[in-house]
Amino acid sequence: MTEAAPPPPPPPGLPPQPPALARAVALDLVTRFRLRLTDPRDSRLGELGDGKYELGAASWTGRRAVFVGFYTPAPDPAVAGPDLAARCAAAARWGAERLAVQGAERCDVLIVALGPVPGVLTAPATNPAVQVGAVAVDTAGDVSVLLPPPPDLPTPRDVRARATTLLGGQEAPTLAAVDLAERQAVAGGYSAPARTQLNARPIATYSLIAAFVVVFIGEKVLLRSGGGDGLFAMGALSNQNSLGIPAPPRWWSFVSYAFLHDPGGGGLGVSGLPLHVIFNSFAMYIVGRLVEQLYGWRVLVVTFLVGAVGAGLASILVATVGNGPTFTVGASGGIMGLLGLLFVLGRVQGRDVPVGIANTMRQYAITYAAFVVVFGFVVPNVDNVAHIGGFITGALVGLALPPLRRVGGRDLQAWELLTVYGVYAAAGMALIFAAINVVGMLGTSPGFNTAPL
Repeated sequence: MTEAAPPPPPPPGLPPQPPALARAVALDLVTRFRLRLTDPRDSRLGELGDGKYELGAASWTGRRAVFVGFYTPAPDPAVAGPDLAARCAAAARWGAERLAVQGAERCDVLIVALGPVPGVLTAPATNPAVQVGAVAVDTAGDVSVLLPPPPDLPTPRDVRARATTLLGGQEAPTLAAVDLAERQAVAGGYSAPARTQLNARPIATYSLIAAFVVVFIGEKVLLRSGGGDGLFAMGALSNQNSLGIPAPPRWWSFVSYAFLHDPGGGGLGVSGLPLHVIFNSFAMYIVGRLVEQLYGWRVLVVTFLVGAVGAGLASILVATVGNGPTFTVGASGGIMGLLGLLFVLGRVQGRDVPVGIANTMRQYAITYAAFVVVFGFVVPNVDNVAHIGGFITGALVGLALPPLRRVGGRDLQAWELLTVYGVYAAAGMALIFAAINVVGMLGTSPGFNTAPL
């Protein structure tokens, strides 16, 4: 690969710059693919070290080991082909070693020859969890695929695009610039890949918000007023019965209460405005989208449901111990569970999540949760016990369930999926019981309208 303009000679005593195309692709490796530049003297490279590659990048931790190496093949075709085959075999052996040493589940290697390599390569026999790919780039920028590249690494199209821009006159980054970009990416937590993932549409978040709004409209239609009789009949959580006599809470109300909201303003002193459901819907919009992009819709929904149950249990327990009444509605306990989930991101599950992302989410969760608790002390009729209980419950969920693989987590295991679907089934049953209870009390409870709908 030739450069549009020759780079300035390095200062005396420093090694020459790697080829331009290697530096250009390496910039993508450290910013987009979260790899680290390698030192050829690093003993972890094994057979791939000792100057065999003019530039390399690797991932040394986590469930996926990676190495991408660039070298200039020999001009003699009789030498270039066997040499690349030997490099691929060495890469396969290195990958098998990394599986054991690193504890990785897979190892991907991509070898980029910065020049033509004739002949046909055969994939080396190796562990099925190791994949070795190889491409060759000629001086015209054309890329030949000699072995299929592994997924989640630069594609032949990516390499060709970099080569084309260099041939068009764009200056290649210096090795120092690539190194600086790597340091900035590490310090910033690789925020660019995270922002890319946030482009997806958070369907589950929007669905939960829609459920809040639909149920609230049902409240406005069915309830005679904003009083507690009707809300109790619709599934509010309380340690009393409809007559105000102490009684065990109805089991299904530990779920149904999270979808109900105070039609009288939620203790904010603004009568007639649906501020309770507006605030909680906005909070779900902000927090839910983050959780869904980092953890996926399954973990989002199960954390909201389990967080709501934990918040309700905390509220009932404290009220019972204090020998006082409690009457709770609202999604804020489940939303606090989502904040608890973000708080433990990268602690036990998701240790491969970039440090910058994990720290940012942790600070965000602490700040938001603190605001909610302070708000609960300022505004009357806010159940702070439920808020704290939901946060703790969500944190416990985060110790068990991982974020998505694409952000540094892993896929849910079979037993985890079964548990998640079991929670869905139990929550669905609770909501069915709540609906049956509402239908059964239409026209009989003083809190309901008796006129035909």
